Amino acid sequence: MSDSPVFPDVPSPLRRRLLRAALLAPAVGALAVLPGCSIPTQVDGTFLQPWRSHLDWTMADWQRSVQLAQRLGCKQLVLQWAGIHGAPEGDWQLPDASLRMVFTAAGEAGMTVRMGLPFEQSWWKAIGGDDATLQAFFADSLGRAQQWLAQAPWARLQAFGGWYVPYEIEQYHWADAARVQGLAQWLHGLQQAAHAQGGDCAISTYFSRLETTGRLETVWATVLDRVPLRPMVQDGVGVAGAGNVQQLKPLLAMLTQRGVAFDAIVELFRELPGENSDGTQFKGETADATRIERQLAWAADSGAEHVLVYALDPWLSQDTPQAKALRRHWGL
Repeated sequence: MSDSPVFPDVPSPLRRRLLRAALLAPAVGALAVLPGCSIPTQVDGTFLQPWRSHLDWTMADWQRSVQLAQRLGCKQLVLQWAGIHGAPEGDWQLPDASLRMVFTAAGEAGMTVRMGLPFEQSWWKAIGGDDATLQAFFADSLGRAQQWLAQAPWARLQAFGGWYVPYEIEQYHWADAARVQGLAQWLHGLQQAAHAQGGDCAISTYFSRLETTGRLETVWATVLDRVPLRPMVQDGVGVAGAGNVQQLKPLLAMLTQRGVAFDAIVELFRELPGENSDGTQFKGETADATRIERQLAWAADSGAEHVLVYALDPWLSQDTPQAKALRRHWGL
């Protein structure tokens, strides 16, 4: 697999940023639980990654998505981000009216919403750039996040379940101790601004397959020494394969030894071969139930407090043969 100067590790943008293409597939309507279902024993939550198309969602659309999660027993919805700053097509954010519909739909379903901060598109350039570029990103993005949080009313809503920092921490870009200290300082600023509004902060992490002297557990040990964050550990199976969970053992052991509460994220998709490997032409489909159930078993045994999936919408909701097969298997 060749690396790209902008997307030096394919799994991260595929899991969070470039899965956008999957949303182009038509989604099914309301789903009913059938007799004799085999719904997984533990799916505590799911992610929902908004795009510009979500600006047009009505209450019925948000309810459809949330109700699917409710049928699987989910109690938590992680809204990936509130919008994107620096997107190629221009900045955008979900308006307050849309976000209130999210919280209302979740509350009706007995679920909480972990609210994602706006995402900074320049993150990818910054983490792959020199120290000056990175420090400029830290300063600019922190200022915008602090301003957004100061005006955010979401922590006062009953369905609020905490904050989500919409980035992913791996070990490839953070092999240098000074860069890790800068990362920790930036995360501390974000966490403090969020905590001032009420609620905890979570952020995702994954194991990068790129060769580096950095170690994921070392990065997190430095961060946790300074910042009380909640790690959300991605299994990485959707792109890297089933063996990726073995690479997470040192991190999980460190978190357990420290008594740090964390969540596990199970990926419901699998990558299909494409013409390039930089993530810009991602092709994926819903994974088969057997593979997903092995992932869920790993997550249940990982020590995680909660097991979340990425993501019911679109990988379970869309109208494809693979998604239909998974719904049949789970009795939906």
